[in-house]
Amino acid sequence: MNRIQCADPDLVGILTKLNTYDYIIVGSGFGGGLLADVLASRDKRVLLIERGGLLFSTHVLNTSRPFYGRGSSNSAEGNESIYDDVKAKVRCTEGSDPYIGGPVYCVGGRSNLWGIWTPQISRKTLEAWFPPEIVAYLLEKRGKNNKDGYQDAFDLMTANSQAKEIYPEGSGQMSSSEIDEVRAKLQAAVPGSSFDLMPVAAQFNSSAAYRFPQGAYSTTLALVNRMYANNRNLTMLLNTEVLAVNDAKDGDSRKVVGITIRDTKHGTIRTLDIGSAKVILSAGTIGTATIALNSGLQKLNRKVGCGIIDHDVCYSRFAKLAGGGGESKPVNMKTFMQVGGQDCLVTVTVNANFFLAGSSTSLPNTQYYGPDGSIIDPRVGRENEHLFDTICVLFEFVGHLNDGNAVLGLPGADPVLCIKRPEQPAAVQQDMDKLVKGVRDAFVWGVDADISSELAEIAAPKVSRLGFGVFSHECGTMRMDGPGRSDGVVDSNQRVKNFVNLWVSDLSVFPVSPEANPSLTLAALALRLADHLEPAAEVTPPEIPPVLLPLPPQDG
Repeated sequence: MNRIQCADPDLVGILTKLNTYDYIIVGSGFGGGLLADVLASRDKRVLLIERGGLLFSTHVLNTSRPFYGRGSSNSAEGNESIYDDVKAKVRCTEGSDPYIGGPVYCVGGRSNLWGIWTPQISRKTLEAWFPPEIVAYLLEKRGKNNKDGYQDAFDLMTANSQAKEIYPEGSGQMSSSEIDEVRAKLQAAVPGSSFDLMPVAAQFNSSAAYRFPQGAYSTTLALVNRMYANNRNLTMLLNTEVLAVNDAKDGDSRKVVGITIRDTKHGTIRTLDIGSAKVILSAGTIGTATIALNSGLQKLNRKVGCGIIDHDVCYSRFAKLAGGGGESKPVNMKTFMQVGGQDCLVTVTVNANFFLAGSSTSLPNTQYYGPDGSIIDPRVGRENEHLFDTICVLFEFVGHLNDGNAVLGLPGADPVLCIKRPEQPAAVQQDMDKLVKGVRDAFVWGVDADISSELAEIAAPKVSRLGFGVFSHECGTMRMDGPGRSDGVVDSNQRVKNFVNLWVSDLSVFPVSPEANPSLTLAALALRLADHLEPAAEVTPPEIPPVLLPLPPQDG
């Protein structure tokens, strides 16, 4: 199997000198893996360099499952233990806040583990921070299919399997009336809000969505398919760490002429002459910054490696004894709103198993409520196998880049960060507490319930702030220009300034850590970059005359 998976580095070095490759992409996650697959599909020769090998597990999201195990410890999203086991070590300098995330070195990168939630970034955040041409690409419909960039990315990630039936409506799992019932509770809990379904990037091969999912989207499937098929357009050089890009003057600009790589298994180092290939760094916010710093790109722009931020994430979770019909059906609702004067994505899940909400999590529920709304001990009556509905309220705030935060170019075995997070304003905590209390009241007692004074005095579950990097949404170390700003490391086409053949395709180009999970936006930007580099050919289907069949004989 290793013979199938691994290209020979020595032969790859010979081929790069011969201008065999049109593109060399470093990193195979949402930004690089998707880009590599699209460019290869457009008949371009791509060399994809990945620091790790293959990661196969029953808990990686793109693994097929015969049944969506709602609420069970081995459900599709119950994979935080796998992430904790496979993520690479990242250290922090003295005086830094701790960092609890980390890159994953394998084919597909962190797309194996995260990214099933695919909300769009709010228009307000996009227009405030991203270049106008990117905002237009993401939000404005165009082309023969009359779709915007977000819809193109979602259709790709779901293999068009949700084109007619968006999860979970019409799936046989949950009816529109049941969704409306949850929405009514949320709108009563948060007056003036507008909650709708959280889009989920999962592919289905059954008419009953979420009964036979092929798995959540990751880049692994497409890349491995090409690898095993010996696809002529894609070469994958695995277990190979890119240390630096080597450049030279090209008129008034600069040009990458070589790449220094290290074999992670044997420790040998060599330089690949890249010929006429174009280079795209997609090693992630930390990895790409490390490569750029090792390459001296900070001498051209002092923002290289600086600004790293992940948005603040806070949550509260509680459980209520389920009714006679058993656990409620799983649903995940979201809304954009201001919390304490700050832009926020508020997500409320009911029995929707994920990092903070399902039974697989190691974090305990704050409170358990009985049928009358009183707090109970969940261990009492355990012999009767009582079931609980788990409700989680999640707050994700916009994270603004901080130039004092940085990936440090230190020559150690692991990346080193210096990060500081601002304290949360009291108004934010007060608004979160108020919102959680409203959600608790609506789900525990009901919208129109007459609550006794004794029960009404029960404090709402505590809202907790999570550590930096917990959701792996770090952004900003190779930021792009934005409205009224021209100090970015890359331009609006993600090309590194002052270079003629170097681009970046990962979260490092984000000029802000948005309130929404960024995987859909990154996928859309990868598609946009593919169109910029190699526009898709307009294919007109051939006209095929209809087949005329003889009419069946008529009786009589």
